Amino acid sequence: MRLTGGDRRALAAVLAAGAAMLLCLALEWAGAVPLDPLPRALPAAADTAGAVDINAAGLEELMSLPGIGEVRAQAILEDREKNGPYRYPEDLIRVRGIGEGILEHILDRITTGGDQDAEDFGG
Repeated sequence: MRLTGGDRRALAAVLAAGAAMLLCLALEWAGAVPLDPLPRALPAAADTAGAVDINAAGLEELMSLPGIGEVRAQAILEDREKNGPYRYPEDLIRVRGIGEGILEHILDRITTGGDQDAEDFGG
């Protein structure tokens, strides 16, 4: 089977892309380069001003969040007491009754207490 010049170039491009993907995966597995381009760190403090600290908030403050009524707020308090503080706002997923949909609606309104708390929890 003879390949035309265009076929050769296309095949070379596919092989190069595959090799690049393998290199990225190898670097990520070795811990050299994270593939996740979005850091899981909290935004700057100015961005979280007025946000509900899910590690310090009581029942009433948690209930001020959209989609969080008394039952879910109580579940957050119980989970926090049982499993410890939340390192990231996304950790609320571990609470029964809070899924991706609710989290999406409250993510920009919650914080875990800032960068200092993340360090205190082993971050």
